[in-house]
Amino acid sequence: MAASSGAVRGYGSTVRVGVGEIPTWTKLVGVEEFEFPDQTPDNEEVTHLESPNDTEEFIRGMKKAPTWALNMHYAPGSESDVALVALDASGEDFLLELTAVGADPVEYAAYLNSWRPIGINAKGKMMSVATFTVKARVVA
Repeated sequence: MAASSGAVRGYGSTVRVGVGEIPTWTKLVGVEEFEFPDQTPDNEEVTHLESPNDTEEFIRGMKKAPTWALNMHYAPGSESDVALVALDASGEDFLLELTAVGADPVEYAAYLNSWRPIGINAKGKMMSVATFTVKARVVA
């Protein structure tokens, strides 16, 4: 049930990768949480000797292509593992789709920088990290 503000839990949110001209989608399983990539553009200073009211001036710069890390369970041989190993080996661009529960999917063009296990221990779940470079948001 939603709170009075409309807030809901993130349970059911998904991360998928789509490969190919007509994408073949793989859901990345074992994701415990994620944030959307931060593509906040820098401010470009354009202050000059006659800037109005002796005030700095700025214009909006370009959006960033951030590095985005996704921690997830490490399940050797799983569909997620197989897909990420293949993307790591190929270096190809693909679609990265993020869907928060109750919201429309958001797609980005991306490529995989690395995929590796990070938390192998005797008492807990095995973890891994996929590190992406996120390029342009795909707008249909």
